[in-house]
Amino acid sequence: MAKNTELELIFNNTQDLMFMAEFVDGDFHYIRLNAAHKKVSGLENRDVEGKTPQEVWGRETGKRLHDFYLQGLQSDDGITREELLEIGGKPYVFMTRLMPATEDGRRFLIVSRTDITQLKTLQQEHVSLLQRLQAMFGDHSAIMLVIDPETGRILDANPSASRFYGYETDELLGMNIQDINMLPQDETAVMRKRALERRQGYFIFPHRLKNGEIRLVEVNSSPFEDKGAKRLFSIIFDVTDREMYKKKLFREKEMLDTTLRSIGDGVVTTDVDGKITSMNRVAEEITKWNREEVLGRDFGDVFLLVNERDGSARENPIRIALETGKIIGIANETALITKDQELITVADSAAPIKNENGAIFGAVIVFRDIRAEKARQEEVLFLSYHDALTGLYNRRYIETEIHRLDGTMELPVSVIMGDVNGLKIANDVFSHETGDELLKRVSTVFKECCGKDDIVARWGGDEFLMVMPKAKLEQAEAMIHRLKERFQQESEGTMQLSVSLGCAEKINADQHLSDIISQAEEWMYHQKLLEGKSYRNSIINTLLATLYEKSMETEEHAERLMQYCRSMGEQLNYSDKKLNELSLLAVLHDIGKVGIKEEILKKPDKLTPEEWQEMKKHPEIGYRIAQNTPELIDVSELILSHHERWDGEGYPGRLKGEDIPLSCRILAVADSFDAMTNDRVYRKALSRDAAIREIAQNAGTQFDPAVVDAFLRILETEGK
Repeated sequence: MAKNTELELIFNNTQDLMFMAEFVDGDFHYIRLNAAHKKVSGLENRDVEGKTPQEVWGRETGKRLHDFYLQGLQSDDGITREELLEIGGKPYVFMTRLMPATEDGRRFLIVSRTDITQLKTLQQEHVSLLQRLQAMFGDHSAIMLVIDPETGRILDANPSASRFYGYETDELLGMNIQDINMLPQDETAVMRKRALERRQGYFIFPHRLKNGEIRLVEVNSSPFEDKGAKRLFSIIFDVTDREMYKKKLFREKEMLDTTLRSIGDGVVTTDVDGKITSMNRVAEEITKWNREEVLGRDFGDVFLLVNERDGSARENPIRIALETGKIIGIANETALITKDQELITVADSAAPIKNENGAIFGAVIVFRDIRAEKARQEEVLFLSYHDALTGLYNRRYIETEIHRLDGTMELPVSVIMGDVNGLKIANDVFSHETGDELLKRVSTVFKECCGKDDIVARWGGDEFLMVMPKAKLEQAEAMIHRLKERFQQESEGTMQLSVSLGCAEKINADQHLSDIISQAEEWMYHQKLLEGKSYRNSIINTLLATLYEKSMETEEHAERLMQYCRSMGEQLNYSDKKLNELSLLAVLHDIGKVGIKEEILKKPDKLTPEEWQEMKKHPEIGYRIAQNTPELIDVSELILSHHERWDGEGYPGRLKGEDIPLSCRILAVADSFDAMTNDRVYRKALSRDAAIREIAQNAGTQFDPAVVDAFLRILETEGK
């Protein structure tokens, strides 16, 4: 590559904004801008070429830029500094490099601007954030301490802490939290460790002030990192008065809090003898009993709890809570028998109600209907280990099993890796729903073929993995043979089940199954390479057969097009390679119609606007098919453009004139002539002469005039 070309590539492909200017007669005159500069400024070279900064940017900004540029020109090594510039009403901050240059006595300035607007904004935001945090710490009325979690040393304290504890800040910074906290040292160390590990963040401590007074404080503590060291940040509130009021209201609050926490759940309270004293509305809805029916009755006589699996009676949780004074959780799989004998799966707990002295004076049971919740949990559990589309195990589950099998002596273990061929074509041509159906059918074959101890999973998008414990390589190879037979039996139409398969065997305990899977995958890809071309060819043949079946296109039409196109290609001096490419286009140009609904393709009446928009998608569908088939990539762009018109009114790209590939222009004439001279469902064929007149009349609009001339010469020769 020539040096100038390399410089041009660098100039136009750098992300920095660059331009060149020449210094002539005391002023700078722009020479050119690079692509990045054009994109940001909206200016083109023609807008600035030969102009001064004042002519481009206005008098004030231009004068400032002129003076700035002059500094760079007068510097031997150039200069770099920040530059504020408004472009299109938007302020930018650039790190600008001015580099002088001289050539043949002419003086130039090369300017490179790096956009640091966002960086400057982030720096300003960072400073602002630090200021806000400092204000929060220094000015907040809450007491704040920063503590070393290992030693308990006080590292920082805000003014509120100094006022509360009665120590100067310098005194606090020389103290340990144990000098303030009245709990034993080993106990506070455990609390700090729990806070550091985020296992607990809320504590109540007795703290001693400098004057000897002891206050109860609520400490909210959370860890943070400072210069690589772990610290605890604690916000402290004096809750002495609150704790006093709590004692006075304990009995009422115990009852009230327990009930309030249960809003949304069923709540039933009893006295110390287990007689029902209250029941909330939710409990009535769940049990079908109303409050008046159960008040004063023994809880165990009204609410019968059983094991939902075998119907055996569960112990009365109210009685246990009253006898033990402990909170009793309802056992899993417990069902409540309602008034109308319905079994409702329930969960939650029973608890004793105590006064301020710890004496029990009643009990409360809180329960809820968990049938829907249990169903959701089972669904979540299923989905956590299964692929939602195929129902097979997912990668998470099978990786767990692989780890388990690596830790056992269950040898040998064989694995089979499978990769679905043609999934991308199925998705692109027919729809992702079709691709999903293909994956489901493949998964069904795997399920039906695997043994009872085998594990089958969807390994990735189009990959499947079968793990066969205690299976030799010969058994895995036999399984592959069986799978291939089933895939062949399950193939139909365009939905062929083609899966490349590979296997490998773990025979030694020191081998890792992940390595065995890699071996199977390598063998699978080898098979994919061997099978790929024949499979793709079969797909194309199947798609062509489908096209002929569901549309008006025929093999005879394709043959005639091939002959017309080759004749014109020869007249236009096509090489053998180009002639073969043209012939392939003649056969495959409408392959994308396999993705169009049959009722549209065979509709005898005029298409509706919506149907026409659907029909116009077929070049793009055909393009995607060809792009996914290595043997057809060379004609993919031709398939995409075969409905473009000479006058630019075609689709999908509205290409015009010679921007349309010549092979597409040739095909357009041949296809139109053949369509006009053969019967279609919506009209009878035209005569040869009428079709020739129609082709000639559309030269210069629909068709390339030169191609029309070549075609008419061919027809004239055929007529002699």
